[in-house]
Amino acid sequence: MKFRYFLLALVIPAMMVCCTKPENNNNENEDPGNTNVDPGNNNGTTTEEEELNPEVKNGDKICVTNANVQKFLTDIHYEAHTASQYSKLRDWAAENEVTVCPGNSDRPPVYNIRWSKDAGDVKLTLVEPTQTRVYEVPADTYYQDLYNLLPNTTYTYEVANAGGNVISSGTFETYGLCHQLFFRTNVRNFRDLGGWKTTDGKTVKYRMVYRSGRLEAGKLSKSGKKDLVTEGLKAQLDLRGHSDVLKESTLKGIVDDYAFCAPVVEEGYAQMLNDDKEKTRQCMQFIFDCVDANKPVDFHCSLGRDRTGTVAMLCLGILGVDEGDISQEYELTQFAPHGYATSDGEKSKMVRTVDYKGAANVIWNLVDESKGESFKDGVEKYLLSIGITQADIDKFRANMLVD
Repeated sequence: MKFRYFLLALVIPAMMVCCTKPENNNNENEDPGNTNVDPGNNNGTTTEEEELNPEVKNGDKICVTNANVQKFLTDIHYEAHTASQYSKLRDWAAENEVTVCPGNSDRPPVYNIRWSKDAGDVKLTLVEPTQTRVYEVPADTYYQDLYNLLPNTTYTYEVANAGGNVISSGTFETYGLCHQLFFRTNVRNFRDLGGWKTTDGKTVKYRMVYRSGRLEAGKLSKSGKKDLVTEGLKAQLDLRGHSDVLKESTLKGIVDDYAFCAPVVEEGYAQMLNDDKEKTRQCMQFIFDCVDANKPVDFHCSLGRDRTGTVAMLCLGILGVDEGDISQEYELTQFAPHGYATSDGEKSKMVRTVDYKGAANVIWNLVDESKGESFKDGVEKYLLSIGITQADIDKFRANMLVD
């Protein structure tokens, strides 16, 4: 009998462990990005049971910003100079049942164009005003997934078979409040600074300045590198410190004359602006020079949040984007996975009210509001004080703003 009780004492705790309900997958030590695969199935065959991404047809108008990010940017607005107020993102997310901090809404939606299954090998040509993409699709599939599409753009497409006969064609329009991008396999928190409106009614140009999480060759599949080339990236600014900064660019040997800068920046926010002014000058000068040379540039640190967020604040600020909008753009990182929106030891860091406030206040302290000065004026004063010339500031604005 004692032996039986002894066995029960061993078995019951084991059963309790095995039957314990698992925690959700937002554990702070996990990185959902590690499980990423290519966003579409366009490199393989399909079956009737396979669930395809939504089809886009002639005449359609589609949203190319993630639905959760689009809704946040539509619902929420921050007034300038209010970074000390509590972030609205957490309450908004709870009310709308959206997962953030960390989340997985940093990826844009994927659509596809389809054609007859018996068409054989086809060539799909997708045209937008500044870019043409050509996809060679083998006979064992009948669709092509489309992603990283530009918002507020008209696309035309044509599908031709091996004989050159057009079997499908059409036009569709896109809309969205943020140009998000996804580069396979594990590059996250990637977005374009284009599309934001300035206080004087202009728009920041798309496809010139991007921000992202770490951009490393080891994180990219072959097709991911091809996507980067397709996007037109020609320059990279690595904002990381000594422990993890890159020694050479991600696309070295792939893109000719690819510009690379890694000044070794240890901290972001107020410390970067106050104590690392020469490094900050190097960063901003590199971005200005790349834009002037028509080289689209991506800047990133490790997460794409802190040092990256500080540089993004300066870039958008000098262009005249309202500081309330800049702080909201900063919060979009909270839609990214763990390892990007949050780092080890964090569960939910709503940094807009803490670290962002410190960086923004460095600029606001230079603004004389009694004279009608704005955040834009404060950023200009700051950049001039660290050695950026007025001529370079003026060129950057001319290159980056459209009516």
